Amino acid sequence: MHMTKNKVRPKNLLLYFLTTLFLTGCATKTVITPQVAETARLSNFQIKGIIEYDGNRDYLPRTISDESISDTMLNFQYSYDVAYGRDKTPQAIPLFNPLTLIGCPVGENTLVVKGKLVLLKGKEVLKEYSATCGLEKTRSLFSEGETFSELRKRGLIAVRDNIEAQMCQDSDFLSNLKNQE
Repeated sequence: MHMTKNKVRPKNLLLYFLTTLFLTGCATKTVITPQVAETARLSNFQIKGIIEYDGNRDYLPRTISDESISDTMLNFQYSYDVAYGRDKTPQAIPLFNPLTLIGCPVGENTLVVKGKLVLLKGKEVLKEYSATCGLEKTRSLFSEGETFSELRKRGLIAVRDNIEAQMCQDSDFLSNLKNQE
């Protein structure tokens, strides 16, 4: 009985490595803080008040809603900030790197989204929620990856979802606020 060993040929190993590098090289990395345990969003949990926000309502946490009654005591102030970063690598340098021809990154772009929700009763701050999402994408000769607009939208939604999860964790505290009105 003759047993043969499966040899991994250097050519195949290099091919596997390059394929993996090519497929993952342009992936966007996302980091969000604070890290909140993934909990099922309480679908019926919502707190009402006056919302002070001028932007796209899709980016507001869905755990808050406008109260049409003007004598409500709760106010929500939501704001966000977006910072863009582009690497300073001169575009000519990758031309001299032969690895760029097989999909190695030629640069990276970063985007940071910070969101903050402040709950107020009159002028008293009852609670603050904040979240930060950092996104980093690499570019190659073959792919630019997501645009800054797509990254911005993804970051704003991640911040919104994180603040919602924080609020769901505080649902007992927030429900007591609803009952005090």
